[in-house]
Amino acid sequence: MRLPAPRGHMSSALVASLRVPPPARPALLVSGGTRDEWDDDDLLLSLWVCYELRMRGFDDVAPGWEGHPALAQFHAALEARWEAGLRTLAETTSPAALSPEGTAELRRHHAFWQPRREMRSALRDFQGGAYGARSSERTHSVLFTVTLRDLDPAVGVDEMPGPTLALANALSLFGFHRRLVGALVGFLTAVDTIGGDPFAQLLPVHCPPDDVRLGFTVCHELHARLTQHVHASLRTGRTSLRGRWPVSHGRINVGC
Repeated sequence: MRLPAPRGHMSSALVASLRVPPPARPALLVSGGTRDEWDDDDLLLSLWVCYELRMRGFDDVAPGWEGHPALAQFHAALEARWEAGLRTLAETTSPAALSPEGTAELRRHHAFWQPRREMRSALRDFQGGAYGARSSERTHSVLFTVTLRDLDPAVGVDEMPGPTLALANALSLFGFHRRLVGALVGFLTAVDTIGGDPFAQLLPVHCPPDDVRLGFTVCHELHARLTQHVHASLRTGRTSLRGRWPVSHGRINVGC
């Protein structure tokens, strides 16, 4: 897999930097942005690239970036902004009623962001009180592996709009950090209850209730927004998927 086409100043700077060996003092700056985090394509793509670097890597990333402190600092700053934004989300959006064409198109988005089904079954371990009761090695393995999605090679990131990247990034945030295991439980539960009875499968868990509700709310709200995006796109006669942005080869000015 190769680095995606950028969608703004921040992702342009990140992609351009990763293609060449890191200089002595890399300048990767997180922009404050003027849009909500879940509507900021530039932030969402930059964060997705950072997560994929940790999970799979890219064929065209120059040597020297893996574990680089400047990149780790950049990623941490992105995550802090992302998590703060997610904590302000409320479940206020109603899912759109999609036509058969819309449902088929939604499946392409799902193929990109949804976790592996067998990994979702690990939720039963958490619900049964396994977190903290079994070995920390098993827990760490589940938390990390749940972020590895069986991506369809025919569905590339350049086709995915912001609402889809938002779901993928929320899952990665909750899956990478053990302090957010409760949010991961809520998120995975919501994946299984999308389109069904809210909280139908949410069993008592040994996690902070507020964290569980955070993950559940984030998944349902972001998914509802994705369905609205698909519905609105098809109503105007266009696809909900996006075209490829041209890569800028000129100088990049990144503000902070």
